[in-house]
Amino acid sequence: MIHEVVVAGGGASGMMAAITAAGRGKKVTILEHMDRLGKKILMTGNGRCNYSNINQNISCYRTSDKGFVEDVLNKFSQREATEFFKQNGIVTKNRNGYLYPNSGQASVINDILRIKCENLGINILYNMECTSVKKDNGFFRLKCTNKENGRQNEIKAGSLIISTGGKSYSKTGSDGSGYTILKKLGHSIVKPLPALTSLHCSEKFFKSLKGVRCDGKVILYVEGRYAAEDKGEIQLTDYGISGIPVFQVSRYASIALDKKKKVTAVIDFLPDMKADEVKKLLQNDNSFTLEQKLNGMINKKLSAVMLKYNLDEIIKNLKSMKVNVTATGGFEQSQVCTGGVNVNEICSTTMESKIVKNLFITGEVIDVDGVCGGYNLQWAWSTGFIAGSNC
Repeated sequence: MIHEVVVAGGGASGMMAAITAAGRGKKVTILEHMDRLGKKILMTGNGRCNYSNINQNISCYRTSDKGFVEDVLNKFSQREATEFFKQNGIVTKNRNGYLYPNSGQASVINDILRIKCENLGINILYNMECTSVKKDNGFFRLKCTNKENGRQNEIKAGSLIISTGGKSYSKTGSDGSGYTILKKLGHSIVKPLPALTSLHCSEKFFKSLKGVRCDGKVILYVEGRYAAEDKGEIQLTDYGISGIPVFQVSRYASIALDKKKKVTAVIDFLPDMKADEVKKLLQNDNSFTLEQKLNGMINKKLSAVMLKYNLDEIIKNLKSMKVNVTATGGFEQSQVCTGGVNVNEICSTTMESKIVKNLFITGEVIDVDGVCGGYNLQWAWSTGFIAGSNC
């Protein structure tokens, strides 16, 4: 039996690809090596599923070729993604451009996609792990293992869509297997590394700052040179720094650390105040102690750390505390990966491989990663729709 279209991976981009292809009358089979579809979707947006963003500035996507991303987003835009979900019963909540289902539940997005797959007659094979793929006489031969009973299977496909995801949150199914398959099919892989993750720092005082949250700015430096910055709520942990601003700059730390480069982060705990304003407040009104003044500015735990320094050093640390970054949170704590299939090897208007005919590639397995805010799911919807429209 030859399957007309096989989609390897039943996550966001895989389900969108399968739904789109089946909607064109194609006979579609999804190979999902977990026991359910879309496990990673359930974790997005802290379980609320920030599925896209009104602001689709190309700078929100990181890749070697911005034109590739622009082409993809023009083929299936945020508006089209929002309309797709609206037509399938999802009422959208707009929070400063961040788009969520009005219910605040990621499960409703996942349920809509799964139900669409079932209603379109898409064949879904669960617990099916694809171990190798070969192209033979114009067809793809996929060797698969049923994870429940260990039985070996061979599946033959006319078109193959690789939607296996990256390596982040492997417990949801993204185990990096897609990279191996695509490399064996002739594609080059930009080394996958954790992105949108926390940063580990060497300073011992972080152990006393666990649980502190504060608005601030993080500026990342690599070998002393500016790399990136972001502003928002920073979370201080016993191992270092976390929170959305840290996530936004973490990909640059991952890449630099992988190359054994020195990475430092400078934290501004009072980004809306100038240093001389801070100094004036700390020097004014001698009826209050320095500790009391600091407690009026920052969390008491952080204040206790600052009080170990003299006044000038306190002001400097409040505005530009320099810490040494030694590691990232790793793949298990990263929301996405940087790296993946080189975009120059994929046609941006069809998502078809330029190396292997009838091979299509979608989602996080491609060397494109978005910032926090629904961009990575928009990338999944866009690439999945395009692949499903052309397979």
